Amino acid sequence: GGIPEGAAKIISGGPMMGKAISNIDAACVKGSSSILYLSREATLRKPESACIRCGRCAEACPMGLEPFLLKRLGAVSDTEGLEKNAVQDCIECGCCLYSCPANIPLLDYIRQYKGQVMGIMRARAAAAKK
Repeated sequence: GGIPEGAAKIISGGPMMGKAISNIDAACVKGSSSILYLSREATLRKPESACIRCGRCAEACPMGLEPFLLKRLGAVSDTEGLEKNAVQDCIECGCCLYSCPANIPLLDYIRQYKGQVMGIMRARAAAAKK
């Protein structure tokens, strides 16, 4: 038992949806599904390269979204295209992030674009109520 030597980060709740924690005492409770200890090397982001349009992110998406397309639409601020392609339906599971051979932080981009689209949708709903 105990914390392995060289553990740089502790994640409670699993590798995909877990949350990084700073205090191990807070991590181990009855409802904990898992506790992950990551080495420093495992926490470093690999260098990002250009998208090769392999489609792995789309294959991995449990919601049937096309993360590579969402990134492209967001890069040119096409909020209408993002909404039409259902960026708001992203459950932020991270499957696209882990499946991308180009190491593109798709989830980071999608969260940003989703926030923009949700803001527009809320403003539209508020205007419709008036």
